[in-house]
Amino acid sequence: MFAEMKSRYLILFTILGVIATLIIFMLIGADPVTTEIAVQIAFYIVVPYFFFHYYWSKNPDWSFSEVLTTKGIKPWLPGILGMVLVSIAFSLAMFWLQLAILYPAFPWLAELLLAPIETPGGVGYEYFTLLTLVILAPIVEEFVFRGVFLTRFAAKTSMWGGILISSLLFGVLHLDFVGAFLFGIIASLLYLRTGNLLLPILFHMLNNALAALSIYVPIDEFFAIDWFIVTTAADIEAKAVANIIIMAISTLLTAWIIYRLAKGLKDKAHNHNLAEPLPESDVQ
Repeated sequence: MFAEMKSRYLILFTILGVIATLIIFMLIGADPVTTEIAVQIAFYIVVPYFFFHYYWSKNPDWSFSEVLTTKGIKPWLPGILGMVLVSIAFSLAMFWLQLAILYPAFPWLAELLLAPIETPGGVGYEYFTLLTLVILAPIVEEFVFRGVFLTRFAAKTSMWGGILISSLLFGVLHLDFVGAFLFGIIASLLYLRTGNLLLPILFHMLNNALAALSIYVPIDEFFAIDWFIVTTAADIEAKAVANIIIMAISTLLTAWIIYRLAKGLKDKAHNHNLAEPLPESDVQ
């Protein structure tokens, strides 16, 4: 399915769609909030809809069940929760490291990164942002990065070439480059092991839901993690040891997760369709 979809067309149409939306809304004098919402609609709804609809209309025998099914996901759910917690812990520790590197030379930039996120568009904007962050982005990004990009780049290079290139592009799209890059690798391996996009989608949704929760709920209410979360410039030094510990543990756990998901995958890739699940005995 995804092997027939041209990744370069998707990239080109996305860029053109975003630019066209920006130009149109600038010409009509729309305010920044309306323009931002329009760009997100173009990025997450309009362009993906027409791109995937074009290929689905050419191949009426295609079915979502080929890449999206609830069958066999239950045993994976506890593991996905654990992966999300490790991913978030690693990203938070990387945020501290980023601040620790920036603050001595560029304190203003570190302060900017620590500034609270403000939502400029009122309740409607907040609801739209939550919908995009928790529902639209995980679904669309998994179809694009783990579906189209992973499959196409793997066909042109190798399985690991597809994983690394698609994850690199995924990291570029996100501010947390290193965390998003490793997140992309784990999501790719989840898809390759199971042939089921629903698992990386759930992985992505849960991760984004917890990230959204941190925006709207004061961090001091999460007393269990307040000991290493950095919210002020003073925390950069005060919580350095805690973050070094979290980084060391989460790095080891991330490496272990990638190893476990990748184990046995390379040898089987030569004889299996890229999105075909490995036998159940290999998944355990």
